[in-house]
Amino acid sequence: MPVVPRAGPGCLSDPLPLCPGAARFPRRVRLTEPADYQHVFKGGCYRLNNSWMTLLAVPNQLQYPRLGLAISRKVASTAVARNRIKRVTRESFRHWQTRLQPLDIVVLGRNGISACPARDLDKALEKLWIKLIEKCAGSSSN
Repeated sequence: MPVVPRAGPGCLSDPLPLCPGAARFPRRVRLTEPADYQHVFKGGCYRLNNSWMTLLAVPNQLQYPRLGLAISRKVASTAVARNRIKRVTRESFRHWQTRLQPLDIVVLGRNGISACPARDLDKALEKLWIKLIEKCAGSSSN
């Protein structure tokens, strides 16, 4: 049985949490209410695109970012494909959430996303997170 390392003294200050359980996806970091989604769709301050997805974001009044997913049957016809896309997106967000500003974020799937391999999808998401961090940093310094 593998041994899980214990949390060290600098565990919470690491940019990428390496501690077991430090990067989670609890209910509080999810957009769960339709009103939350509508708020993002109507007032999306930040809009980022790539060939597979669109990312909409709006500042929230919380101390942490929240994620919502909108992957329709139109862009991924099978439940297996939609669930794979959601799983990869949630995992990527889980690792990047400590670096993001307090935002409500909705990821929308675009045509062709179901054919995208998980590794490419993860790299595309990484680029979107970096762009979002840069955009937020640029707007807060004004």
